[in-house]
Amino acid sequence: MALIAILISLVVERLLGSMEELRQFDWFYAYHRRVAPRLAQLKWLNSPLGALLLLLPLIAPVVAIDYYLSGTWLLFGLAFAVFILLFCFGPRDLEAEVEAFVDARSRGDEESACWHASELLGGEEVRCSAEVTQRIMQNIFVEANERLLAIVFWFVVLGPGGALLYRLSSLLQQQQAERAEGVYEAGVRLHYLLVWLPARLCAIAYAMAGSFVEAVNGWREVDSGWSESSRLILIASGFGALRIEPGEIEDDSRACDQVNEAISMVRRAVLVFLSLVALFTLSGWMN
Repeated sequence: MALIAILISLVVERLLGSMEELRQFDWFYAYHRRVAPRLAQLKWLNSPLGALLLLLPLIAPVVAIDYYLSGTWLLFGLAFAVFILLFCFGPRDLEAEVEAFVDARSRGDEESACWHASELLGGEEVRCSAEVTQRIMQNIFVEANERLLAIVFWFVVLGPGGALLYRLSSLLQQQQAERAEGVYEAGVRLHYLLVWLPARLCAIAYAMAGSFVEAVNGWREVDSGWSESSRLILIASGFGALRIEPGEIEDDSRACDQVNEAISMVRRAVLVFLSLVALFTLSGWMN
């Protein structure tokens, strides 16, 4: 049923377009502001366990509902799984953002292109340049995993509760990355543990969707601290799969072509990743 839920959710996502307005997490931010300071006072929670305890009251109802529906009304269980997946994807549509940037650059609308580039890069002010093109490509390689593939991975492993766990851990990491004490650092560590395996599977998908040798070589050259390793592996394998050295992006005149190459490779990698999920799921059915 996991594979069917994933396929249905991806089709619905594509047909309905951007669903950002439905993926509001103000309730989570309010909960975080209320509960996190209390947990931060407990020194023994300075570990991923502390962050997990912070998220547990939000995830437990989803696990309970999924368990009940899957055991009684299978069709309702499938609908619930699709709903959770659609809620956890994104929250913004990466392909739509990239296409908007490329369209603006193609029309010569630099103001609009810079605005879309800013949206892709987290809202910071930018001026279109070769450096910005490189950063957009880096963002594509990282966000494809963050917005979609890691969600799919944890859904397959732990069901709807796993998909929600990863989405909330990602939000938690974004909220707590600036603070490095107690349970705040624990949020960053929890996200690192959850992203470790799907990021490497995503890097393998990049390699299979592009130049395998260059992607693997780029991966092997990554040397960083634990908190940045997954991100840098995704970037290195993504550029390697395209046979592009980041330092070679010097001329912004090819920005549209290079960004299109990046998003096209990511689309192929998504198909590779889903094929691996399908193979894993079907082998489970056969056993």
